[in-house]
Amino acid sequence: MAERPAPLVLVTTPPTEPEEPEFGTHVAIAAHGQRLLAAELSQRLGRVGAAVASLPRAAPANDVAFHWGRWFSAAGRAALAGTGTGLDALGYASGSSLALVDDGALDGLLSPIAGEVVANNRFSADAFVFAGDLDAALDRLTACPSDNAAPRWLHDGGFAWRDLGERPWARFDVDTTLDLALLRLATRLSGIRPLDASVLGFLEMARLPGGDALEVPELERIGEVIRSRFAELVVAGRVPASAWKALEADAACRVRCVVEERGMRSTRAPGQVPRSILAALMARSSPADLIAELAMLGDAVILDTRVLMASVARSSDTAAWPPAEDRFASDFGDHRRVETPWLREFTEAASSASVPFLFGGHALVSDGLRLIMAAAWQGR
Repeated sequence: MAERPAPLVLVTTPPTEPEEPEFGTHVAIAAHGQRLLAAELSQRLGRVGAAVASLPRAAPANDVAFHWGRWFSAAGRAALAGTGTGLDALGYASGSSLALVDDGALDGLLSPIAGEVVANNRFSADAFVFAGDLDAALDRLTACPSDNAAPRWLHDGGFAWRDLGERPWARFDVDTTLDLALLRLATRLSGIRPLDASVLGFLEMARLPGGDALEVPELERIGEVIRSRFAELVVAGRVPASAWKALEADAACRVRCVVEERGMRSTRAPGQVPRSILAALMARSSPADLIAELAMLGDAVILDTRVLMASVARSSDTAAWPPAEDRFASDFGDHRRVETPWLREFTEAASSASVPFLFGGHALVSDGLRLIMAAAWQGR
């Protein structure tokens, strides 16, 4: 029997903008880290048996909104046209995804059977590979609004699906400078795969605006809370079941968890507005008042602020949220660099609160929580 052709995986790199982000900004730092991670992921996928093609994500033309499905389907067809015949498995990976998974998980990603899609997280994917009728799959994906939703769209179109989300670190994706800080923290923990030297060097040399190293804010104080039987940790946002289980198993403290808007960018019906209990409370008072209320609920707070942003903007589209530089600066408590009024007030109030606050996105409240707990017990 002829050997099955290697799956072809399209690996993205950060968008090509008309102008490079301003040197030294959070956005520029994140983009540089993502480029290095994309190169490393491409090499790793090649070593475990994939054919890999680079897929630069073009910036939207004029005022035309970017549509993931049309972009990916066109790129997928162009890539297939250049491979000849026989290929029956095609994949996609955000270049900054899968940074901590081992080669076994990568091998699992590359092994769909005909009529199946395998994803790092079937409900909010950053990487997936599908096999079988590739033309039909690409037709289906043409209307898909985001990469996060792609496995669900294929499943709804008749594909079986397999989820690697329970594999260690499968959900960790680097979108922000805080995610880079979490990645740097991971390199100091036992049991984490070694990163490429170029990535390690960047994580050690990179400096945030203002000159600080890539350090997770309030890590020591949050670690003290996690280790204390008499303390309480507040966690809110898109917390997956795997992270909640890890909290239950590994945190000595009590945990108060508010789970909101899981699948916010992948399962929402057209026109459905994101809603948040915390955002509703903030609307009835003020950003500073919400911080004060959260501070009274526990001894440390870890918050997925993107749920708040989506609810305030009434949209899960990041284009409607505060600018990326505002979001990333807020994660580090740097309210002086935040121009969005409500987020600036929110960030400033958290920076002066009586308990430590840590802001971030999905990576923080999924695998990031597990990294923070590991650091608490390993003394990092």
